[in-house]
Amino acid sequence: MIYMVEMDFRDKAREAEWNAWYLAHIGVLLTVPGFRASQRFKAIVPNPSPYLALHEVASAALFDSAAYRSRGGPASVGEWREHQSNWHRNLLDGLDATPEVPQDRVLLVLRDAAAEIDLPVGAAIDWLDGVGLDRSVSRCGLAIIDDPVPLSGRAQRDDRVRLYRPISGKIRAA
Repeated sequence: MIYMVEMDFRDKAREAEWNAWYLAHIGVLLTVPGFRASQRFKAIVPNPSPYLALHEVASAALFDSAAYRSRGGPASVGEWREHQSNWHRNLLDGLDATPEVPQDRVLLVLRDAAAEIDLPVGAAIDWLDGVGLDRSVSRCGLAIIDDPVPLSGRAQRDDRVRLYRPISGKIRAA
């Protein structure tokens, strides 16, 4: 399963500090039994939630665990919560592992976008179903692409089409 977290961060003066905190927070999340890996991204075309984290999780049951409740979720972000907006937490089913997006590639995210999106040649999309948490997305497509230019115009016109560059590599639990 994929735990997808999308958000905006409004305090641009503290963005570097927040990004450092968030990477440390991923380290904490990866100590929760069932969290397997995480990777963070930032949008290259503006959208309402330009930050994205994809977390690989064992099952939906971990969100009910005492370990998760003490280390994760909205209560775990402390002072940063007031600076975050357009925060969406979705549990997606359809993949057992998060895609590993290299620094020189782009992650395409299709949020409830139908198959009318023309993908770049050679791009394969994995479709996932929204099955838990906020359920702000019913169906989500993920693809790793080489060149975002052919989809940039579409992403500017259609909020369902989002393009992200990695902020971090894929971080795995110990």
